[in-house]
Amino acid sequence: MWRDRMSARLAIEALRVGVPNAEAIHRLGGPEDAIADRFNTGLDNLFDAQAAGFAVAGGFGTGKSHLLGTLRQAALERNFVVSTVTVSKETPLSIPGVTYAAAMRNATALGVNDDAVTLALTKVERLEGAMQSLELWASTPEAAMSPTFNAVLHLLTGSTDAELRHAIESFLTDGRPPLPSLRRALKEKRVRSLFDMGPVAPAELVRQRMRFMPQLFSAAGFAGWVVLLDEVELIGRYGPLQRALAYAELAQWLGLDNAARIPGVFAVCAITDDYADAVIDAKHDAEKLTERLRLRSAPRQADLALLAMRAIQDAMKLRAPDDADLRRHEVTIRECYTEAYGWPAPPAEIAARQANRTMRHHVRGWITQWDMMRIAGIRTSVIETVSITDYTEDERLTDMPDGFDTPG
Repeated sequence: MWRDRMSARLAIEALRVGVPNAEAIHRLGGPEDAIADRFNTGLDNLFDAQAAGFAVAGGFGTGKSHLLGTLRQAALERNFVVSTVTVSKETPLSIPGVTYAAAMRNATALGVNDDAVTLALTKVERLEGAMQSLELWASTPEAAMSPTFNAVLHLLTGSTDAELRHAIESFLTDGRPPLPSLRRALKEKRVRSLFDMGPVAPAELVRQRMRFMPQLFSAAGFAGWVVLLDEVELIGRYGPLQRALAYAELAQWLGLDNAARIPGVFAVCAITDDYADAVIDAKHDAEKLTERLRLRSAPRQADLALLAMRAIQDAMKLRAPDDADLRRHEVTIRECYTEAYGWPAPPAEIAARQANRTMRHHVRGWITQWDMMRIAGIRTSVIETVSITDYTEDERLTDMPDGFDTPG
């Protein structure tokens, strides 16, 4: 009973701040059928006829984060490794390596707290022939991997000292290639001449890691890798070049280029429902930004950026809750609140549906009503302040790191 009350309390606190946790998601239910079907179809075809990822769109507080949380839980239960990445000032979508590093930091598997790379490598080492099969894949022309990955896998096949093992794990998650350490270890094993390791451009190394990681997860017995990108609308505040690169990066993750999809990766992004009109159309991104990339001798990035813009324009829209939805969710959350605090919460006042009143407003309003009654014995209505997405360019979000070159 104590555990049930604690779970309910955590669910209420998560809903209070607008970031539903697994318990809240479990109680409130899953996504709309069309979105769930498209997501499951993508997971079913991850390594075969791989389906492209997609975008979902909704207004502020309409449940985009709840949706991604539901998709995350569904993928975990199907034995996928899942990464949720929230676009922010610290995680700009315009820089490929930053997005990949965030995805690796947040990669999780069901019921496991260990680092995803450490977990996968440990599993592969324990499965007979798995490391050798992975090394064989990495050596094929189709894999297009640099010899560094082959060297890493070859060394991991045998015993590896702890320091080198840590350096390898760091390299796979986004660290520098530990070339001196690898060369010494290969020399000790008398196989140094088999691996012609050399420097690889940072942008290309990111792509190779993106191709390698789902293969590693698959070899470890996982179904694949799911990446969920939240609050993508922040790129609307980037400067023109950074926004163009962010579109191209988004297209890479969503696998929108048929000829360059990465087997084993499936991605979904969430964005505001007015983004296409307020940014892509209003700022003429399809014409101006693609031209900017072509002038910088980056035609491939221009093509990818255009694909991402089309995906955003074709995003699956989250349905606004109707009266029946509100009544159903109020009952569910009221029962959860009662369990959480051991206090019989009465039916909450359900505010009239309005275009600018989102599900998040309703939920937080109910919880606030119950808080006031439970703590102060006061029955009150809640006045809401509606947030409007700001797409004004922010120079703090447009700085490019020193030495960063636009990929060609």
